Amino acid sequence: MSATRYLENLPAHDITRYVSSDSYRGKSTPFEGTPRKHPYDPHRILLVPAPLENPHLIYEFLIADVLHAEELSSVVTEQGESLQTVRLWIKHESVGLRMEPFRVTP
Repeated sequence: MSATRYLENLPAHDITRYVSSDSYRGKSTPFEGTPRKHPYDPHRILLVPAPLENPHLIYEFLIADVLHAEELSSVVTEQGESLQTVRLWIKHESVGLRMEPFRVTP
C-alpha cells in the first residue's frame, strides 16, 4: 500500500486539548500539518506536514506531549476533500518520530 493511500484511509484526529495561557511558549516547539489518528495506538497522533505537496512525510507524537493546539486554515484537494491544518506545540525534550518511506533500488 502506498503512503498516500495509507494516509487517506486514516480518519482525521479531533484535537480538543487547548491551554488558555501562553505558558507553552518557550517550553515547546510548533509543528504544522494535518492530524490523523494513529492506526493502533490511541495515545499517539500522526501529523502530515504538507499533505498536498509531500504526503509521504509523517510525524508521530504522544498526545500527552502536545501542550497546545491551534486550528489553522483548511486546504481543499482536487477531489473536493477538506483537510484541516493545525499547529501543535510539542513539549521540549519529547521524543517524536519522523517517518519517510523510500524505495530501495540498486
